[in-house]
Amino acid sequence: MQNRAQRINYLRLLQERNKRNARANLLDFTKYTFKAFEPAPFHEIYYKLLTLFAKGKIKKLITTMPPQHGKSEGSTRRLPAFIHGLNPNAKIAIGSYNTTFARKFNRDIQRIIDQPSYLELYPETTLNGSNIVTVTSSYLRNSDEFEIVGHAGSLKAVGRGGPLTGNTVDFMIMDDLYKDYAEGNSPIIRAGVWDWYTSVVRTRLHNDSQ
Repeated sequence: MQNRAQRINYLRLLQERNKRNARANLLDFTKYTFKAFEPAPFHEIYYKLLTLFAKGKIKKLITTMPPQHGKSEGSTRRLPAFIHGLNPNAKIAIGSYNTTFARKFNRDIQRIIDQPSYLELYPETTLNGSNIVTVTSSYLRNSDEFEIVGHAGSLKAVGRGGPLTGNTVDFMIMDDLYKDYAEGNSPIIRAGVWDWYTSVVRTRLHNDSQ
């Protein structure tokens, strides 16, 4: 009986330690909310940098790695959910090469926040239980934007060239602004991306934006 009680207590303490670690850094957060995640050695560095970004220790960060290395899983799915857990008032925007792709990231983040494991870590960060398309008395939740219930935080997904009108951005995450190699090597498309960044994205940033 004593051994059983000791084991139960040990498992409880282990669970509490895992929760503390998951709240403290993105790598443990990802392992806690994504049980199938198997980090490679380079993830240790990558997720450490993303954690520093989430906590404001890094203001500007560019990540370049080959395809299929889990860049988007860390920076564009887990990171926004982690940021909203740390600060449910954060205003986040995600930009990608088109609206459809950006919306997919939005839906993935919503699924993470809806998980029971996420609620265990951040019970104050929740989304509307219904799909709310237009501005009403309820908090928005759709493929383009969601709002954190009871807080000022939000996330907006926008395709390259799309508007951010009326949206102040604390965290701007840009993932795959070029669809493929051909787009990335097109002077015309590159010029259009730069124009969108300077005329739309930068106008929504403030002095503390990241």
